[in-house]
Amino acid sequence: MKLRSSAGTLYKLGLRKGPSGPMKTAYLMLDGVCQFNCGYCTHASTVGRSPFLSRVLWPEVEDQHVFFERLSRSDFERVCVQVVSYKGFEMDLLELIERLKNSRKAVSVSVRVTNVEFGEKLFESGVDRIGIAIDVVNEELFRKYRGGSLRELKRVIQQLAKNHPGRITTHLIVGLGESDRELFETMLWLRDICVETALFAFIPLKGTPLENHPRPSLERYRKVQLARFLVYRGLENLIEFENDSIRGFRTLPDDFNRAFMTSGCPGCTRPYYNENPSGPLYNVHSEGMLNSLEVI
Repeated sequence: MKLRSSAGTLYKLGLRKGPSGPMKTAYLMLDGVCQFNCGYCTHASTVGRSPFLSRVLWPEVEDQHVFFERLSRSDFERVCVQVVSYKGFEMDLLELIERLKNSRKAVSVSVRVTNVEFGEKLFESGVDRIGIAIDVVNEELFRKYRGGSLRELKRVIQQLAKNHPGRITTHLIVGLGESDRELFETMLWLRDICVETALFAFIPLKGTPLENHPRPSLERYRKVQLARFLVYRGLENLIEFENDSIRGFRTLPDDFNRAFMTSGCPGCTRPYYNENPSGPLYNVHSEGMLNSLEVI
């Protein structure tokens, strides 16, 4: 089992020198040669293995005994396990979940679930939440960039969400060629089946097939963030469209700037997945940063 940890997690546990910010979630990654070939991912089968996921460095955990001991004594509230879909990852994941039980932390798993039975097995093992990424909301682009059937993936998500309401999260990527309306309609569907939506802005990564694909504008991403915020409050009627693009909003709640914070499982911060620390920031990972946030 090759286990990696985000650099920020190692900083906070005192296992690597570096800045330690406010983090409620520890991030781990089960690594290996992925069987899939997502066009935007540094772990795609045609790209090869990488110590990065998105633009975050994931050093290998050198002494797992010390790591888990410090994790159990830390004030982390949740552990999020990112899973690369290498051959045989299922058994390694179940073994890792068993080890994490001693940490007394809530466990989230972000993994490519292709059937309901495997999702059920993860819940039976003690997982608190499962993140099943959609990423690409357009059916044709899903087949092109991610592979497989979006319709079938949505069927799996819907069934698991029905069996375990409020315990499924998904990821959506803004900027892969989809329309605002497709994102909006997908978020409405996810809300209605009690699935939380975590947003990412597409980032071109060197060595991937989409390394020259443009990033979404900050203005567009902010509009999609606001749309997600309103949808999950039942205020989607405040969103104004022009054709398939979000034109603006009739009005916004007083706390609208909270829409720009990282979304996902409880306690998720996921710092600097989409951007450099110097900005501009697509996702804000602490409330203290909201007052100085560049909105557009």
